[in-house]
Amino acid sequence: MDKPISVAIIAALVFVAAGATGSSAADATSVQFDARVSWIAAETMVVSTDEASVVSVDLRRVPQDEYQRLATGDRVIVTGTLERNRVVATSIESLE
Repeated sequence: MDKPISVAIIAALVFVAAGATGSSAADATSVQFDARVSWIAAETMVVSTDEASVVSVDLRRVPQDEYQRLATGDRVIVTGTLERNRVVATSIESLE
């Protein structure tokens, strides 16, 4: 993934995480980025990007078979939308 796109995604995540409330253009922003799995618990995964940003990922819309074998440190591509202070994923692709 190109650095400018990745930086734009991170900037949008920082804006959302910083406390943006109500409806905004970021609410429906589609995102796709690569990262490393930090941890997974139930329907939440936390990942770290190469730019050292930590992102919370909601897994409720992802088929379990896409993430059930992932482990800490695995590289993934996350696809989804920005909603409030997290990414709501629609797909998790393992790069391992």
